[in-house]
Amino acid sequence: MKSLWQDLRFGARILSKQPGFTLIAIFTLALGIGSNTAIFSVINGVLLKPLPYVEPERLVMLWERNPKTGMEHEFVSPPNLEDWQAQQSVFEHLAYWTPDTELNLVLADGSEKIRASYVSSNLFPALGVPPLEGRGFVPEEDKRGGSRVAVISYDFWQHRFEGAPEVFGKTLTFDTYNRREYTVVGVMPPGFMFPGKTEVWLPVGWNSIGPNRRGVHWLSVLGRLNRGVTLDQAQTEMNAIQGRIETQFPNLNLGSEVAVVPLLEQTVGRKLQTALWVLWGVIAAVLLIACANVANLTLARASARQREIVIRLALGASRWQVVRQLLTESSLLALAGGLLGLLLAVSGIAALKAISAEQVPRLQNVQLDRWALGFTLLASVITSVLCGLAPALQATKQNLIESLKEGSTTSTTGLRRNRLRSGLVVAEVALSLLLLISAGLMLNSFARLVNLNRGFQPDHLLVAKLDFSISGFTTWIQTTTTRPQVTLLSLIQRLQAQPGVQYVGAASSLSRAAEPPRQGFVLEYGQPAESPRANFQGVTPDYFRAMGIALLKGREFTEGDTFEAPSVAIINETIAKRYFADENPVGKRLAMEGRTGQPVGPNPAASSPWGEIVGVVADTRKLNLGADTVPEIYVPYWQYPMQTPELVVRTSLPSIGAAAAIRSEISSLYKNLPAPRIQMMDEVLADIVAQPRFHTTLLSLFGVLALVLSAIGIYSVISYSVSQRTHEIGIRMALGAKPTDVLKLVVGRGMWLVLSGIGIGLAASFATTRLMSGLLFEVSATDPLTFAGIPILLAGVALGACLAPASRAARVDPMVALRSE
Repeated sequence: MKSLWQDLRFGARILSKQPGFTLIAIFTLALGIGSNTAIFSVINGVLLKPLPYVEPERLVMLWERNPKTGMEHEFVSPPNLEDWQAQQSVFEHLAYWTPDTELNLVLADGSEKIRASYVSSNLFPALGVPPLEGRGFVPEEDKRGGSRVAVISYDFWQHRFEGAPEVFGKTLTFDTYNRREYTVVGVMPPGFMFPGKTEVWLPVGWNSIGPNRRGVHWLSVLGRLNRGVTLDQAQTEMNAIQGRIETQFPNLNLGSEVAVVPLLEQTVGRKLQTALWVLWGVIAAVLLIACANVANLTLARASARQREIVIRLALGASRWQVVRQLLTESSLLALAGGLLGLLLAVSGIAALKAISAEQVPRLQNVQLDRWALGFTLLASVITSVLCGLAPALQATKQNLIESLKEGSTTSTTGLRRNRLRSGLVVAEVALSLLLLISAGLMLNSFARLVNLNRGFQPDHLLVAKLDFSISGFTTWIQTTTTRPQVTLLSLIQRLQAQPGVQYVGAASSLSRAAEPPRQGFVLEYGQPAESPRANFQGVTPDYFRAMGIALLKGREFTEGDTFEAPSVAIINETIAKRYFADENPVGKRLAMEGRTGQPVGPNPAASSPWGEIVGVVADTRKLNLGADTVPEIYVPYWQYPMQTPELVVRTSLPSIGAAAAIRSEISSLYKNLPAPRIQMMDEVLADIVAQPRFHTTLLSLFGVLALVLSAIGIYSVISYSVSQRTHEIGIRMALGAKPTDVLKLVVGRGMWLVLSGIGIGLAASFATTRLMSGLLFEVSATDPLTFAGIPILLAGVALGACLAPASRAARVDPMVALRSE
């Protein structure tokens, strides 16, 4: 222990005498250790830390799937769930809920939207989370007509009722499609919001669906595995049950299998898991590059201390004692870098939360805990070994007699006696190339995603989600005087009169869902072999003009396409090419497909289910990351129910002014309508690409950092080589070598190292970037342009790093160089 204390004191004194080297080494290591600690904290908090439920490893989500039809994760139909519950033996609980929704909470001065979920009585027991106060639901409340009760979240309790204990028995009134009152019977613990960001839970019995609707999918199902049951066993049994159901009901839209997905995987998502692991690999490579740089600096420093080390060995110090001393110095550097890295990690985590808390599940709860501190300590220890061991062994591998004869310096050492430093540079270049190619692929993918032509013009386009679902307001279309359509028409006319507004339109919804279209349709003549499916949307006459969607054939809708008028439809280009390849679709007729395959129309009172195709419009892409183009059929809003339409306004007004105008006009038309959620389309698209932007930004940042560190490493090696070969260069110039010859000599040696690293890096990149293929959009994991351009960029930066010391070498005065020896 005394020897260790002496080594620490001596190491600290030596480092303090070389502040430039010490500060550079500490800061370099802090960047590597800090970034790794931050990402480890994110991975630990998002991917590794168990979910906050009892035995979360037993929790799974269940979905219907049918690979033959492209159905991967479909909601479950209620009759199928009943069969699962009756036949399965692998689950302790099969809980379920309807898609979380926004309900209109009635207030004294209007209404406000809140997040609510209709859940089964065994959801809370399945998760192992009982209410904090009061009770949950009971099985009788799973049936239609059960008690109208509600369980509220802790935050809702604090916000709405100020945490008052007399909350039980209070009434919540919701006015969505109909007005209902629910009595508060329970409060969930702080932080519990499953599923999603639910604020209020209601009994599923009040949102159930008839047992005959087996082809209608809308339930999310959570299972708790019995103890001892594996995921594969559950998958096998559920597939067998689903196979029997499909055989029994062959003509319905059913899954042929059941996807059993661990709840943690479902919560985080596979793409995000892949992205985080790739990102950690990238940052680990940055740490290795930082270690290589510090090791190079340490090697140069050890060379400068060569005489000191030789004398210590000659005076009787063992090689282990000298190695221990040098390792102690590198450990001090690593620990100091680790402490500074902790501060950088705290700032990095705060920055990640600020920019990505909404896009990365569970990120908001990430913090520096004991695991992160332990990781930082481990990283510091490993770093000290990586940075110090090789230089220490190299420095103590001396022939004492020869070294003492040579004097204080050896001018003709050359690069061949610095193979370790050269190898470190090659490794740095290879790792940097791998990082830069990964960042280049992500940048290319992100650029394609951002600049993607989605089939409409997003600039100066405002989107507002309306809600006509309050009781006494919304009814299924029966006459042209139904209130939703009349109110929507009045709102459009008022907004159209606003200065700066060019076009105003509305659609029943803007296509965001990642699933394939669900609604089947039939053609009057020439039905294809497969059952075609499309998205059906009700739209107003000016919708296509407002969105900037091109009309390719026929006409747009008019206000004359009323409820009583003959049914009409407009199809997109995908349907026209797929089903009317050799003929003009205008004038042909189609209809929705009913449950038994018969044609039905969106207007149940129409004399005929068939709708005439009156136009063809350009394809648009979905408002999600997949940006798929799918078959779409548009029908007039008078002939299609639009209870929650999305308003689109093309305007030259500032977004704040346009939003204020929409709110004002809605309030003047019907003051009890919920306030709409309003966004500019540019903001909508920015939200869509937020997660890819997060991945791309971090990868690019660390790719640039790796490039800078590599350039510094190359510069330091070439500079040290020049200083060691000053005598040799002087002799060459004295014998007639020109400055250009010296320049070529130095740059050539440096670029040989760089090209060696590029070759290794390219091979590594071809092998590893395939792991990123799921993160890329319309870009191959071996994109030729990226694999050709990035090495050229790296070689150019490396050339610049070589030119500075090479230029200095070319200006060496032979007399001064020879006299200095």
